[in-house]
Amino acid sequence: MGKPEIRFKGYTDEWEQRKLGELVKEGILEAPLDGNHGEKHPTSDEYVESGIPFLMASDIHNGEVNIYSCKYITKERAERLDKGFARNGDVLLTHKATIGETAILSNLMTEYAMLTPQVTYYRIKNEERLNREYLYSFFNSLDFQTELKTKAAQSTRPYIGITAQQNLKIILPTEIDEQRKIGLYFGNLDRLITLHQQKCEELKKIKKFMLQKMFV
Repeated sequence: MGKPEIRFKGYTDEWEQRKLGELVKEGILEAPLDGNHGEKHPTSDEYVESGIPFLMASDIHNGEVNIYSCKYITKERAERLDKGFARNGDVLLTHKATIGETAILSNLMTEYAMLTPQVTYYRIKNEERLNREYLYSFFNSLDFQTELKTKAAQSTRPYIGITAQQNLKIILPTEIDEQRKIGLYFGNLDRLITLHQQKCEELKKIKKFMLQKMFV
């Protein structure tokens, strides 16, 4: 079971349609950034057993960031990079090859995680104007995902860069309390889905154990 399909079918006088770039210009969002390209990008021989998480698009799935089985680089190597320093609370969006996976980064045991050029972080500067759970929920909406993937498909390989991302539209309740209520509602759904998935995994383990006991 994946994330629930979310529809934002329209908006009233208290809702407005904006572009992400407009929220950046107004100081509501920081300018979004992805990881380092070209020569600055760490190579596979620089991966280490533990250190700073080095997050690829494949590490983000169904609203979760896998910071335990991802690649790692040393802090010294990370500090030689120019950008892509993601922190707890950032909303992550995959934009290359794998398009449209989203998550709120949390549970980091390090000061930051490094992003590859496949992942963008969105960091909220004014939490009285934009709620991160709402932003995450809207990124999962059918409207946003359709626009994102349609524009990404215009490239030779599925890809939508930072500049193009800022032209993506968001439907935004002007009242922050309404944003919080919507974000909380879909956040609770995500938690129920996660709990259901965990129970299914436990049942599979019990079934496997019983089959082994009975037939081996």
